[in-house]
Amino acid sequence: MPMHDRGVSPAVGFVTTLAITLLLVTSLFTSTGSLVSAERDSTVQSELDVLGNRFADQLTAADALVRATDAPTTVRVTDRLPERVAGEQYRIAIEQTGTSGDAYQYRLVVTSASVEVSAVVDLKTGTQIEETSVTGGEFVISYDAATGTLEVTQ
Repeated sequence: MPMHDRGVSPAVGFVTTLAITLLLVTSLFTSTGSLVSAERDSTVQSELDVLGNRFADQLTAADALVRATDAPTTVRVTDRLPERVAGEQYRIAIEQTGTSGDAYQYRLVVTSASVEVSAVVDLKTGTQIEETSVTGGEFVISYDAATGTLEVTQ
């Protein structure tokens, strides 16, 4: 009696191996994709922290220049931050959070449109800063003697 079911075994084995391989490769790509996305978010978060601190340093420098003289008339600090983070523009918002004595308290919020992460940098100055929002790139911090405030423009 001839055996007719032996010819099916290689085909079934091949299809089974192919299905298992496809399942493993798909799960590998899925897990790697989420890992890359998490690493990207972490990298953007770090970049935003650095940019926020650099911006705060420039605001602090301008504040120190204003307070170093008795009657400041012109203070102007120009700097440039990268225009993009992870290929996308970002925004830095200056928000006043309070005052204590003769010090003003601010929060710099750096956000990127590409990922849903942001960085927050707290800042204290002796000179009031006008609340505003700027994008990455060149910016100018200037002192307005009429109002006694620092203004950030692009």
